[in-house]
Amino acid sequence: MTKTMMRTLTLNDFYLLKPVKEVALSPDGRLVAYIQQQVLKDENDYTNNLWVTATNGQERPHQLSRHHVTDRMPRWSPDGRYLAILSKRSPDLTYKRGSSGEEQTKDAVDQIWVYDMQWGGEPRQLTNRDQGVASFDWAPDSRRIVFASRDPSEEEAAYLKSLKDKKGPGPWVLDRVQHKYDGEGYLDGVQTHLFLLECETGEVRQLTFGQASELEPRWSPDGQWILFQSNRTGDADNNRRTDLWLMNLHEDQTYRLTWGDVDAQQGIFSPDGQEVWFISSAEPENNYVLPRLWRIALKNAERVQDFSHYIGQGWRTIGGIVPDVWNGDPVANARVYPVPVKHSAMIQISPSFDGTVDGPLRWHRDGRLLTVASMAGQAKLVAFSMDGTWDVLYPTERMGTVYSFDVRAETVVLLMGLPHTGPEIFVWGPDGLGPQLSQGSSQWLSQRKLGTFQWIRYPDHDGAMIEALVLFPPNFDRREGPAPLLVSIHGGPMSYDAPEFEFDSQYWAGRGFVVLQVNYRGSTSYGEAFCQAIQGVWGPKEHDDVMCGVDYVVEQGWVDPNRLYCTGFSMGGIMTTWAVGHTNRFRAAVTEHGLFDYRSAFGTDDCHLWWQDDMGVPWQNPQQYYDSSPASALTAIKTPLLITAGEWDWRCPLSQAEQLYVALKKRGVPTELVIYPKEHHEADSQPARAIDRLARIDRWFARWGAGIEQDQ
Repeated sequence: MTKTMMRTLTLNDFYLLKPVKEVALSPDGRLVAYIQQQVLKDENDYTNNLWVTATNGQERPHQLSRHHVTDRMPRWSPDGRYLAILSKRSPDLTYKRGSSGEEQTKDAVDQIWVYDMQWGGEPRQLTNRDQGVASFDWAPDSRRIVFASRDPSEEEAAYLKSLKDKKGPGPWVLDRVQHKYDGEGYLDGVQTHLFLLECETGEVRQLTFGQASELEPRWSPDGQWILFQSNRTGDADNNRRTDLWLMNLHEDQTYRLTWGDVDAQQGIFSPDGQEVWFISSAEPENNYVLPRLWRIALKNAERVQDFSHYIGQGWRTIGGIVPDVWNGDPVANARVYPVPVKHSAMIQISPSFDGTVDGPLRWHRDGRLLTVASMAGQAKLVAFSMDGTWDVLYPTERMGTVYSFDVRAETVVLLMGLPHTGPEIFVWGPDGLGPQLSQGSSQWLSQRKLGTFQWIRYPDHDGAMIEALVLFPPNFDRREGPAPLLVSIHGGPMSYDAPEFEFDSQYWAGRGFVVLQVNYRGSTSYGEAFCQAIQGVWGPKEHDDVMCGVDYVVEQGWVDPNRLYCTGFSMGGIMTTWAVGHTNRFRAAVTEHGLFDYRSAFGTDDCHLWWQDDMGVPWQNPQQYYDSSPASALTAIKTPLLITAGEWDWRCPLSQAEQLYVALKKRGVPTELVIYPKEHHEADSQPARAIDRLARIDRWFARWGAGIEQDQ
C-alpha cells in the first residue's frame, strides 16, 4: 500500500473545509443533531446542512438535508420525536403574481421546518412568514412552538415591496439613528413580535403587538410562562437596555422581570421554574465591562397593564439626545443613557469570576449550570453552582477551545476546536474527551503538515504581562536559520486569539512564516481591568504589546529581524495601520477592512454607541478622536501597505480605506487598494473571495522580500 505524502496547506485546500457549527442533543442524550458547512466550489458558495449521529460513537453520521440550503438552529421536541430547524430553502407553497399569472416562488427566508424522526421522510414546512422567522422554542408538550418574526404593517409591507421593484426600486426612507447595520443593510422600522404555532393544524396566533420588538422566546418547564427579551425604552437605537419579560398564557398577562439596568441575553429558567438565569453586562453600553452571569426570581416579576403600549415607562429619563452645551468632560456629557426608576432584584453568580461568560446556558442533572466562558485565551466549559462556586470542566490544558456544547440526560457533547482538527463534536465526561462524533475537516487535516503552537508570556513597557501564541512552521528547526515573521493581529478588540485550527494562520505557517498572535490589552478573557485598559485610547497600548512580542520572538532567535511582516482584519487592520505609522521595522504590511480616521467613521459606520461611550461625539471631542486614529501618524508611514475593503462594509466603511489609500498615494508610499464588490465586514463570505484574499497577501509579502514562493 502506498503511503500518502504529507504536505502543507495550499489554497485549494480551502474547498475541503467542513466546519461543524451548532449542536443539539436529543432529550434522551442518545442522538446529536448538528449543522455542518461545506464549500460549493462551482457555485462559489457554502451550504449548511443538518446531520445526525449517535452519541455512543459507534455509528457513522447521517446527513438529513442536502443540496444548496442554509440550515441553522436545530431544536429537538421535548418528546424526542421531532427535530425542527430554521432553514432558507424553496418553500413548499407557490403563488401567482403579475398579469401573466406566472407561478413564482417566494424569496427563500428562514422558516421553521420539522423532521419526523420516528417515521422519517422529507421535512414539513411549519411557517410561511414573508419576513421569515428569527428564533423559536418548543413547548414542553411538543405540540406547540413559540416563534419570533418580523411583523410589518400594511404600510410597511408596501414600503418593503417598493424596495424590490425591478423597474425602479423606491428610495430608502430612514428615520432611525441606527439607520444601517453591517450585513443587514439599511434598517427599517418593522418590529419583531411573538407568535404561537399549533404544530398539527398549522394555526398561528399572534401574542405580542406594538412599537417594540420581542425576541428569543423560551418556555418555562411547566409550560405556564414564556420568557422573552425586549427593549421598551422607546429609543432602542440609543441604548442597549434589553429587559426580561414574562408572558402567562393561562392569564393572558405580561410581567416585567428586570428594570432597565441590564442588557439581558440568553435567559433560561431554573429547573424548578422559579428563577431565570441570564447573561448581562453591569454597564450595558460599555463594551469593556464584560458579560456576567445573573439570576432573578420570578416572584419579583410585576404585572404590566396594556403591554402593547408599555413603551417608555419605568424610566426617570430615556436619554439619547446629546446636549449641545456642556461644562467639563465631553465623554460624560455624551453618555446620555436611560435612568431606570429602580434596580432589578437580580443576584450576580460568582462575583469573583473574572472570565467572560459567553453562553449558551444549560442545566446539568447534578444541579449545576454549564456554560462556555473565555479565560486566558481559551473558551472553556465551566460549571456554576447555586452557591456561587464554579469549576473549569474542560479543557484544563492550554490547547483547544470550546465553541458550544449541549447537555441532556447524562450526556454532554462539546463543539470544540483543537489545533489539528478544526471544529468537531466530542463526547465529554469527568475523565475528559470521549469519542469524536462528527467528521468535518479533521480527517483530511490529519494528512497535512500543520504548524505547532507555543504560548509565550512577556512584560510590556508598562509592566503588564502579555500572553501571545507563536505558531511555528511544520518541522521548524531554527538551526536552519531564522524564519520570516508574520504578526497577525486579531480584531475586536473585544476578542482574543486561541490555540485552535484557523486556515489562515496554518496556511502562513505552511508557507514558512513564524506567526505571532498577541492577546494585547483590550482582549477579552484576561479580566475586566485588562480589557478596560484601552477604553477611549485605542492604539498605543495595543501597539506596545504587539511590538514587545516581536522583540521577544526576535530575541529567541526564531525569526529574522530583517523579514518582519504584519497584517490584521477589522481592529487588527486598524492596529496594522497604527503599527506602520509608529515603526518602520516591518518590510510590508496588509490592513484589511479597517478604519483610518475615527471622526469621519462616526455616522458612516454602525458603531455610534461604541464611539459615544468611549470618546463622546466627534464635534465635541475632535482632538481625542483624531489622536486615537491611525490618521494622526499618516506622515510617518513609509512601509509598503496593501489595503483591502468591502464595498458594502458598514462596520469599517470603504470610505476609510479610500482615504488611507489616496493619502499614501499622494505621499509616494507603495500601496494598492483591493475592493471586494458587494462585500460586507467579512473575509470569507464566498470561497473564491477567501482564496483571492490569501493569494493577494501572499504576493504582496513575496514582492517585499518575504523569501517565499507563491502558492500555485
